[in-house]
Amino acid sequence: MLRTLTHPSERNPDPSVSVLSRTVSGIVALDKPEGRTSFSIVNEIKRLFDFRKVGHCGTLDPFATGLFLICLNRATRIADQLLELDKVYRFGVRFGLESDTLDRTGRLASVYEGPPFSEGDLQRSLDRFRGVCEQQVPRYAAVKVRGRRLYALSRKGIEIELPRRNVNIYRIKLLSYDWPDAGIEVNCSKGTYVRQLAADIGRDLGCGAYVTELRRLTVGAFSIDRALSFEEFKNAMPTCYWQGTIMSMNDALAHLPSVSIDPGMTLKRLLDGNLDPALEMNLRERFSRQTTPVRLVAALNNELIALWWPHGVGEKQHRLRVFGSDITDNSHPL
Repeated sequence: MLRTLTHPSERNPDPSVSVLSRTVSGIVALDKPEGRTSFSIVNEIKRLFDFRKVGHCGTLDPFATGLFLICLNRATRIADQLLELDKVYRFGVRFGLESDTLDRTGRLASVYEGPPFSEGDLQRSLDRFRGVCEQQVPRYAAVKVRGRRLYALSRKGIEIELPRRNVNIYRIKLLSYDWPDAGIEVNCSKGTYVRQLAADIGRDLGCGAYVTELRRLTVGAFSIDRALSFEEFKNAMPTCYWQGTIMSMNDALAHLPSVSIDPGMTLKRLLDGNLDPALEMNLRERFSRQTTPVRLVAALNNELIALWWPHGVGEKQHRLRVFGSDITDNSHPL
């Protein structure tokens, strides 16, 4: 889930970095290190760079590593769209054991004493999990239930009925197997818990299992191959290099359809939060069957100005989400 932090009392000692960090919006792809919580990384980036807002697009457990998308300033308002993207994970599984957290950081809950299964048995089990299935949310998860984090309730010993949700396993591939350990790669929909998937596979085989390592490789078109290490990003702070690591909001949402908005009164009205009637009529005709939002992009500089929903979004069915512009009014020839 997206976390947005209010502006801290501390100020970055370098005024040039501070000025830039208050005006630049976009997405940074980091390779999250093991042992750090998602919140601590967001908090440190916020403090070091003096950004107005910092958020992330999907929590990774402290023991997990891999692709971690950071939203800066206005980009925190597109995090919900990035959370919708499919993901690829590579993970290790140890069979014959179960833990209360479904991973190696938890306490052992049961031990299997039977014989090992064959690679063929494992492959057939993986095949059974392909497609749409109902998955139980793990007891130690960050999802909120009754207004509180599920893991917080679990740590206090509060019993609660665990939510269930439909997820889609598009592809699941066995990379290696040497009892009791296996390496697996999965391409899955949003909301899939890999820890729960591993536990379900272990129970399907009758021996139990937990995750020993977990690495996120992709989020939509974002890939770990182009991610910076957390240390690389921090070391770029005293220079202007860090600006080149930021993907624009428009590029980050390139999977959504777009409409180019020419300079003039239409763009000016849009920046003021109003949609030109002629433009909206055109959008309704072109995207009547579209289920995702449409990008409204300034032709002048290819900047994402707004998102427009063909059928509304939220309880009040809002159709328009305006982001404004990183360019000042004086330099923007409307």
